[in-house]
Amino acid sequence: METQQMEQTEVKTFSYESLRGRYEARTARVIAECELATELVGGQNASEDGIRAYVEHHLGLEGPEADEAVDRILRDEVGERDVPSETGELEEKRVYGINVIRRDSFGPWLGNWMAKASLKAAASRIGLFAQKRGSKGDMAEMGEVRPYGASLILKEGICKDAQRYNDLQRIHLLGPDGSASAETYYKEFKGSVSTPRGRQSIINTAECAPPGTRFAFEYRFAEEKVTEDDIAEVFAIAMNIGLGSCKAFECGKFMIRKLTLEHGRKGKK
Repeated sequence: METQQMEQTEVKTFSYESLRGRYEARTARVIAECELATELVGGQNASEDGIRAYVEHHLGLEGPEADEAVDRILRDEVGERDVPSETGELEEKRVYGINVIRRDSFGPWLGNWMAKASLKAAASRIGLFAQKRGSKGDMAEMGEVRPYGASLILKEGICKDAQRYNDLQRIHLLGPDGSASAETYYKEFKGSVSTPRGRQSIINTAECAPPGTRFAFEYRFAEEKVTEDDIAEVFAIAMNIGLGSCKAFECGKFMIRKLTLEHGRKGKK
């Protein structure tokens, strides 16, 4: 009897493509074609490779001179050191480091999590999550950001499933004409913070991308509770929230030149 029941058991398997199709059927897609309005500031702590790029492209050093400069920065400048206070009233400390924009063999890129964080912050600021129960899960947990158009660079020789977790996280930055990798430069930023030990001045050198830099990404979300107007509001606010570091200096703001919404097959008609 047991053998007969086992023979009648139906086994069904699903491929990645079929499961992906189910996800896309339940989600709407928004395509945002963007341009930086203010410079984007990198916030990734520089590795030795990042410091070497800074030395070569910003300081213009090559060969042994570049090696010496890299060693000196790693030894003396990355980290923090005391600086005497001019007034003697506050104990100040200078914190110096080099931050970079993530990059690969094609050029600089933004992480898809950065765009998603900006959208989540915008939705929170307009009260969407508080007003519509379940909308946070629809946008955050079920939400997905991928690079789009020229910002999508897929490496050859890697299967599509692997690309989803690697290349599809990278929103590549493009020049003003949208056809080549964006040019970047280094800039020093200064500020100060209060700490239990007193006032500290912060000096940081960061890699930046200029206004006019282009990028594009698509965003998927479950649209049962989130309307077209909600999404338009979220993206409108996200432009001002911005991306990257040094937002206190109004950095990282962007303009959406075109926003396109495509409903999922199980969404609104």
